[in-house]
Amino acid sequence: MSKLTYAHTHEFCWAELRAADWRVAKPFYCALFGWEFDDERGENGSFYTNFNKQGDIVAGMYEMDEDKKQARAQSVWQAYVAVTDVDASITKAESLGGSLVRGPYDIGEAGRMAIIADPGGAQLTIWQAKEHIGSHRAFEANTPYWHELACRNRDIKEAFYSELFGWHSIHQTVENIDYVIFSNDDHALAGMLEMTEAWGSKTPSHWMMYFAVLDCDAITTKAAGLGAKVCVPPTDVPDVGRYAVICDPQGAFFSIIESYMDEITP
Repeated sequence: MSKLTYAHTHEFCWAELRAADWRVAKPFYCALFGWEFDDERGENGSFYTNFNKQGDIVAGMYEMDEDKKQARAQSVWQAYVAVTDVDASITKAESLGGSLVRGPYDIGEAGRMAIIADPGGAQLTIWQAKEHIGSHRAFEANTPYWHELACRNRDIKEAFYSELFGWHSIHQTVENIDYVIFSNDDHALAGMLEMTEAWGSKTPSHWMMYFAVLDCDAITTKAAGLGAKVCVPPTDVPDVGRYAVICDPQGAFFSIIESYMDEITP
């Protein structure tokens, strides 16, 4: 399904990989998801890669700064949420106990952005679009589909995101887990769960990105063959979907899901 606008309704609008080495990451994701790519050289000589599906942009990638490489920062998928006013959103996030991590600043004529953290430290990028609305495809295979917050002190995070973005929250029991679903007036946007002792004390709160696929088992096998680590093998969640958690060859975690709830087109 082509996406023409996010209508500034606090939807997730863009997926971006901060890679330790973009030359390694690019062929991995192009082979895994069948993406094409466009490389743009910035004013500082660095490259930004747009991943495309059939000519439409669906995700992006850039190489992390040298200082982050020296600090052995982990490659990571970053989620963007559309807002009408980045600066006002920062002020509101801080008033709710969040913090500003980076920005705000303009990305040419594309838009204005900032990275914020919730009261537990989980980071999101907020995006005020100008010429770049975000991903041009939705509810299709090999495109961003779902976002999930794994956190501690869940009640605090539920209140934070409900106030910041105007999201509604409902609780559902999924596989004996009390699972929170965030939605706007149109559809479900994201999920949230409380981290248990099984996660370990060193695992930070974080947003996990899910990409829609048509065959979870086949894509998982393909990812492993391309050098990725399968952290959670293909697993069924009744009435929801079949998912797997994967770590790419440079350490970026992401999930894939074969949805039982939505019609995902090729």
